[in-house]
Amino acid sequence: MTTEAITSKHRLIQITDPHIGGRPDYQLLGLDTGHTFDEVLNMVAAEPRNAELMVVTGDVSANGSEDAYLRYLRKIQAFPIPWFWLPGNHDNPERMDQLAARRRPEVASIGNWRLLLLDTSVRGQICGGFDERELERIEVLLDQYADHPLLLMMHHQPVPVGSNWIDGHMLREGRERFIELVKASKQVRAIAWGHVHQQFDEHLGDIGLHATPSTSVQFTPGSGPFSVDTEMPGYRWFELNDDGSYETGVERVHISEYSVDLASSGY
Repeated sequence: MTTEAITSKHRLIQITDPHIGGRPDYQLLGLDTGHTFDEVLNMVAAEPRNAELMVVTGDVSANGSEDAYLRYLRKIQAFPIPWFWLPGNHDNPERMDQLAARRRPEVASIGNWRLLLLDTSVRGQICGGFDERELERIEVLLDQYADHPLLLMMHHQPVPVGSNWIDGHMLREGRERFIELVKASKQVRAIAWGHVHQQFDEHLGDIGLHATPSTSVQFTPGSGPFSVDTEMPGYRWFELNDDGSYETGVERVHISEYSVDLASSGY
């Protein structure tokens, strides 16, 4: 293999929905989310192929509290990979910026690729959205980086994933216009998100659509009402090639102490 072939690949990690609580004993549906977050980080750090960047796509905290973000930051301070984060519906974007400046850029570079890090959070709502100003900015960014392959990363799903209850809380305001902009761009290769706590891989024309498992509780794919899955927490990796092609997959941890309330009807 030539040096050119080796350096043309760039590994990106996506983790999502840690739901870190402000207290060490915080649990979500009986699950110690701090512990599962640590396990996922350990698995990423032990990968034989070193990643160049990690993006956390929202719901970093359980309730947007300062204590939750400080706990997250303590856990990740020794992590060997550069990282950025995005807010989800459980987050407080202003508090995230106050506690970790310059961790939420509009655009990140990895090789020839550009990652557009989009904020879909809407204050006081579970669902996501883009207002007119945000859509105009997305259009500008798509045009500005038209010479690069693009990966759009966000919290809320822009398309239904087939679980009725969580699809009721997807991207809502501006969704149709967003899809139009994405489809019109020749450089958008993929969209990746969190929020749904499950793996999802589909296509919108030639554009890859990818949802990533949570580092905490998993939701059951294809469910009607709220349903907790028995799958383990995990993360997603991308191998981004400078020619605009990519590969992606999901890895899951194996935790013997994994305990979650499967009978729960919500949270």
